[in-house]
Amino acid sequence: MKRKIIAAAAITAAAVLMTSCQGKKQEEVQPVDVEVWHYYNGAQKEAFDRLVMEFNQTVGASEGILVRSFNKGGIQELEDSVHDSVNGKVGAEELPDICAAYADLAYSIKDQVQLVDFNKYWSKEEQKEYIEAYVNEGYLSGGDGPLNLFPVAKSTEILAVNETDWERFKAETGADEAELSTWEGIGRLAESYYKWTDSLTEEPDDGKAFFGRDAFANYMLVGSRQLGHEVFQVQDGKMILDFDRDVMHKLWDCYYVPYIKGYFGAYGKFRTDDVKTGDLVAFVGSTSGMTYFPQNVIKEDGSVYEITGKMFPLPNFEGRDKWAVQQGAGMMVFQSDEAGERAAVEFLKWFTEEDNNLQYCASSSYLPVRYVTQEKMETAVKQQSDMLGVLPDSLLTGLLVTEEYELYTTSAVKNGGEGRTILNNSMDEKARRDRLAIEQMIGEGMSADEAVGRYNTEKNFEQWYVSTLAELKKLEG
Repeated sequence: MKRKIIAAAAITAAAVLMTSCQGKKQEEVQPVDVEVWHYYNGAQKEAFDRLVMEFNQTVGASEGILVRSFNKGGIQELEDSVHDSVNGKVGAEELPDICAAYADLAYSIKDQVQLVDFNKYWSKEEQKEYIEAYVNEGYLSGGDGPLNLFPVAKSTEILAVNETDWERFKAETGADEAELSTWEGIGRLAESYYKWTDSLTEEPDDGKAFFGRDAFANYMLVGSRQLGHEVFQVQDGKMILDFDRDVMHKLWDCYYVPYIKGYFGAYGKFRTDDVKTGDLVAFVGSTSGMTYFPQNVIKEDGSVYEITGKMFPLPNFEGRDKWAVQQGAGMMVFQSDEAGERAAVEFLKWFTEEDNNLQYCASSSYLPVRYVTQEKMETAVKQQSDMLGVLPDSLLTGLLVTEEYELYTTSAVKNGGEGRTILNNSMDEKARRDRLAIEQMIGEGMSADEAVGRYNTEKNFEQWYVSTLAELKKLEG
């Protein structure tokens, strides 16, 4: 990395502003250009760019720092650009000063390039003002190593419900809203909803699914934590597997079984798509994705009706501790010289000052990284006149989760990404395939109970468990 020099016009403007603000003539300081790569799009990019501009016009101008931000596409495109630069691929750009990164990306390149240890510029006292779990994620090699990721904005998962259709179902059946707080309760509600919708038509076994979820790996990982186990552990820098059979059976019973019975579903690319088509009433998804929660349902016959949404904390298993995922990229800074590193960290600190971070989060649907009250979050949300639909509710519910739950993310480790992919696909894809086979058998005249019974067996679970365990074992060590 090398220091970048701002164009002469920018230097002059910065020098003039520095002089006027301080009221006395000063020796000109050579400004530092800080380049940021990120993957933000839409409202998130607009909010980030606004704060970058504000920094440049205030703190940046007085301290001789100019931040320039660049969107590098989605997260995968950003990671590809970083790897191309690190590996010296022909035509690759020079690495920026700051780059958005998940822990797995930072871990994968930390032995190839030098990352700034934020402990050098960010005191322990300052760090105490940030949510501890978010800070700890940045210790890629454990708490005794360097701090290589700076938290800027996070998200978690919550339960989103089509309140309009839920209220109708509740009025007709007496469904209890308290059941939405546990996975077992979700399963009971989904069964009741399937049978109720089945009763509305003369066609047998045509009930509708109630629930679905995005990011299935989070169900496996966080669900395991709720049940007292951690699938991927790290010991001496190596992955240690805890794929407990009883835990997996519980996860199977609370997802695979209701799915093959038609109580759960997944049809579009995301579950917000399924709510929009009326195919689901409830789903678990990221707080940062609630911008896509629909304001109406468009049915297959073309009819449309408006809906409202209601947000709830992430369900837990009955009688177990509350755990929820923490997600969202942090920022890594590549080593350059002290002036460049200080300038980069100065921007990140400013960006995560309480008022600035709340402003960004309220505009982008992310959660703040500092400890803030519900009242402050609510005030920040009310100041965003363009916030529509469920966004205020989703942010406040997400903040409640960060306050009342233990937050979890997997530790960065070799093969961690591959392991997550296996967990994301193995049970979920099997459930989808088996449900399609069951629907085909029902269509050919077999009863629903008989068709489901062919798959809802201990042998089927055992085959899935053994094969998935074998795949994960290949990544261990």
